[in-house]
Amino acid sequence: MVPDLQTFLLICAVLLWSGAQYGLMVWAVRDLIRRPVVRGGNKIAWGILILIVPIFGPLAYAVAAPLTTAPRPPRFVAPPRSLVTHDDAF
Repeated sequence: MVPDLQTFLLICAVLLWSGAQYGLMVWAVRDLIRRPVVRGGNKIAWGILILIVPIFGPLAYAVAAPLTTAPRPPRFVAPPRSLVTHDDAF
């Protein structure tokens, strides 16, 4: 059974909306956890807003909450390599 065009478009719209909603929620919660300070100082209230209000909660967080830049995870820095070869044969 093949769905008609209207049903297919409705399915695509629902998938697009849910993908945007959950993608924004995951991004906002991850950013909230990593950020040491947010506007208002109440990370729990921001978390509830992000999770309860679809689309607009994460967007409100992105616009209003951040005070500091989120700390980046430390990068692995390889020790410098010596260009001089050690020849102990002599």
